[in-house]
Amino acid sequence: MGTRIREQQLAWGLLAPALVVLGAFGLFPIGYALYVSLHRWRIKKESVVGFDHYVRALGDPQYLLPFVAGIVLVWAAYRLCATLSERSRRPLYVRIVWGVVALLGLWVGLAQGLGGLVATGDLALYNGFKVTFFYAVGTIPFQLSLATGLAYLLFKITRARGAFRTLFFLPYITPIIASAVVFRTIFSPHPSSLANRFWSLWGLENQRWLYESKSVVALLLEGAGFASYPAWVDSIFPSLALTSIILYNIWVYVGYDTVILLAGLSAIPKQYYEAAEMDGAGEWQVFRHITLPLVSPTLFFLSMVAVIGTFKAFNHVYILRTPGARDSVDVLSIAIFDQVFEYHNAGYASAMAFVLFVAILALTLLQNRVLGRRVFYGD
Repeated sequence: MGTRIREQQLAWGLLAPALVVLGAFGLFPIGYALYVSLHRWRIKKESVVGFDHYVRALGDPQYLLPFVAGIVLVWAAYRLCATLSERSRRPLYVRIVWGVVALLGLWVGLAQGLGGLVATGDLALYNGFKVTFFYAVGTIPFQLSLATGLAYLLFKITRARGAFRTLFFLPYITPIIASAVVFRTIFSPHPSSLANRFWSLWGLENQRWLYESKSVVALLLEGAGFASYPAWVDSIFPSLALTSIILYNIWVYVGYDTVILLAGLSAIPKQYYEAAEMDGAGEWQVFRHITLPLVSPTLFFLSMVAVIGTFKAFNHVYILRTPGARDSVDVLSIAIFDQVFEYHNAGYASAMAFVLFVAILALTLLQNRVLGRRVFYGD
């Protein structure tokens, strides 16, 4: 018993420095931010407001119940679908029930719940969520797909692999402020900018790039000769300014993902490829049935990091942000920053930050639950 107590004391003693750092720079700021969010706080604490800031940000609490109910119904439909996928026979009536539950959940959650919250909540908050969603969807799939292809090509070559790996990794280690300023010059609306010169090679008109708040689809419709288009086109598609920022993000992080994926590919035992070659498997079959499953843990890790990173992106977005883009590039972190340094409302900004924290936590848990089951960790 004495030996076990001494081992526990030694373990806690070794953990103490890390726990102190975690508490001082992790848990305490979170707790203090929660405290600030419950007060009217302009430069200094003024008065207690309770959850008024959260009501102002999210909207009327009466719409939270249908929103949560819709999420529960969609989750129940997903669980039903997962159960059906494990069975060989799927009765028609069960498929009908699954479809009805899913549609009902979407209608209750989106039309009744989320629609009411958006109508009664802070438009800056929900616009930040919308822009952040566009930013994540436009970045992560292309970034990981391009990195997977580059890593696989580098994995196949033997010469100059280190040189290419260093070349691809350079954008990631380049200071963000410096590279963002360079991209701001590249995507300048001036006719002599690099982006407009490249654009003119295809016989197209010069664009305003980072200064354009219209959506890419709207600009394509105008270029095709449509004088008018529905107003919702600019609402459900990302602006040209946000698309330019997405291109910057892909350029920066694709090299990092390539290097990590290349390390994952190098860890795959060569016996698998030798056995596949002896069995006469083609290049695509080898990639589909050997490479992708064995590198799926690395892809899962990179996707988790990318989702968290895109939802808290700030530095390069702030540098590339222009007045002409209006709020079409204002991700949620930018909206929180404006509340603190433009409106000097630290209490409300802290409440928005906690909403973002809960959203990131929920997305991480959902991603871990849904995608984690599809990761192959070997025998």
